[in-house]
Amino acid sequence: MATAVLVLTGLLLFMVGTIYLLPQAYRLLQVRRWNRQRGLLALTYDDGPDPVTTPALLDLLDELGAPATFYLTGFRAEGCPEVIERLRGSRHELGTHAHFHWHGWRISPLREYRNAMAGYRTLAGVVAPDAPFRPTFGKITLPTLLGMWRRGRRVDWWSIPTNDTDDEFEDPGRLARSILDRGKTVVLMHCHHDEPHRRAFILATTRALVEQARERRIELVTMAGLTTRLASAAP
Repeated sequence: MATAVLVLTGLLLFMVGTIYLLPQAYRLLQVRRWNRQRGLLALTYDDGPDPVTTPALLDLLDELGAPATFYLTGFRAEGCPEVIERLRGSRHELGTHAHFHWHGWRISPLREYRNAMAGYRTLAGVVAPDAPFRPTFGKITLPTLLGMWRRGRRVDWWSIPTNDTDDEFEDPGRLARSILDRGKTVVLMHCHHDEPHRRAFILATTRALVEQARERRIELVTMAGLTTRLASAAP
């Protein structure tokens, strides 16, 4: 009896490790590889679109002439058709961030998989069928990861967050300097904030990152551009 319990426990731990932890191991390898590629910076924005912050951010990026990558949520996109049209007509890279912004480890793997795939159906005509996917909360299960790869979709995480969902913020200029000093290549921000102080922080941080990166001759790229550079640099 005790042996059977041990065997079942071992099998359960193996399944949990395979389903949940293997994707996180891939994430660590991905981020390490990004951060070795110096001289590039990718600005990425999650959770949008919204009717105020996303257009304000697009205005700023247009002013700065800076590319970015947006990971869009399906349920918010349904309520912002005009913003979606603007994004589709922009030069920015568009990916998905599932349909609903659910934590991938707090629902069943099947539900997580269906939610991730539903984002592509909602955003059909806006993002390409093989557009990249960013897991909500950075959490993904192995079936979803493999399902994305099978469809030719990149799965992207990030090197460093700006913590714009916190209650207190670092000075944008100092934060940008710290990110660049540390050689972090992929910056996570959000473009759905309806609070004015969060919106102001995102806009100021974006401006500081772009201006300081250019002062250091760091090239601004989309995630697709970063992926291409890494592929060309591979031995």
